[in-house]
Amino acid sequence: MQIKQVYIYLLLILLLGSFQSHASFDLDTICKDSLIVASYVEGPHVRYISPTRVEAFYIVHDSIKNKTRKISKTFRFKNDTVTFLGFAGNDTLTYIIPDKIKPETGENPSNNKIVVLGDIHGEFESLLAILRYNKIIDEKNKWNFGDGQIVFTGDVFDRGDKVTECLWFIFQLEIQAKKQGGMVHYLLGNHEMMALLFDDRYVVDKYQHAAHYIHFHYSHFFDKHSVLGKWLRSKNTIVRIGEQLFVHGGISPDLLEKKMSIDEVNTVMRYHLNNYTELKDTTLVDLFLYSNSPLWYRGYLSRTPKYDRISLQEVLKTLDFYHANVIIFGHTPVAKVYPFYSFKLIGMDVPIGDPNYIDQGLLIENQKYYRIFAHKEKERLQ
Repeated sequence: MQIKQVYIYLLLILLLGSFQSHASFDLDTICKDSLIVASYVEGPHVRYISPTRVEAFYIVHDSIKNKTRKISKTFRFKNDTVTFLGFAGNDTLTYIIPDKIKPETGENPSNNKIVVLGDIHGEFESLLAILRYNKIIDEKNKWNFGDGQIVFTGDVFDRGDKVTECLWFIFQLEIQAKKQGGMVHYLLGNHEMMALLFDDRYVVDKYQHAAHYIHFHYSHFFDKHSVLGKWLRSKNTIVRIGEQLFVHGGISPDLLEKKMSIDEVNTVMRYHLNNYTELKDTTLVDLFLYSNSPLWYRGYLSRTPKYDRISLQEVLKTLDFYHANVIIFGHTPVAKVYPFYSFKLIGMDVPIGDPNYIDQGLLIENQKYYRIFAHKEKERLQ
């Protein structure tokens, strides 16, 4: 896509988002009739309203009475943290929000315990089931993995109807892990990009309905004034732990030609996501927002009109440049967590919550690779 076309496309998205954030909506014409959208409690969504205070709110919809309302409370930072209990529906969870949310390095020392989970897509119960069965979290869904690490390879958004629950769970798990010397890495996927850039093609009716009720586009839930939006915008695109490299889609040969370090890729991606309507430097737009982007590239397993399937030699070049021995990725669906090119690539995107597949993740333990499940013991990758 040419640069002028990119600008026109992004400008249209911005204008659409701006219009939808101020216009008055007829819910019956813009999304499914309120009577058809099942009852829900959506939230909390938390927005900064001053340097010292936030507003937390829920959208509560009763499909039987065909009534929707917003419930909100304000909270003040105390000792650089906001802590509050859920206050709508059956939500009794505790939410902890640090005052400072900053990016972390994408390069981390080796660790003997790493769990990797592919594209979650709002399947909250399946996510909890895998983590509980493998004792990564306890029966109260709290961190139980000591100094271990978890990598989410992106695409927590869209398709499923418990995206918000997944986001808060990962956010809070990240805080809990740090207290025990562990780490949670949430990588950006193409659906995170879509959620931030006003592309709602795969957003389910529940979220469309909630957003329209308060005159939002879905992406406004995650703008720069929201806690979840600020948190998401701090996330990395590529992470290396020891000699294992993690990415959502993949590192295309075109991107590799730029010889960018891991932290440079992460910084440039954040620049494009946070400034997409007013980019001062547009030279890397195609490599970071489109088909050769680390968030969209499918060349590890597929060919497209844009590129052929990657060769082993090209994979080895990537591994050599990034001082890694394996690339672990999501995005392109696989029937099971599986190694390719003699364990130089491991595909993670087993369609979670799909009855045609078995929900699973990856455990890296003492330099060995295992599939992990929600209802049976781990099995060694061969």
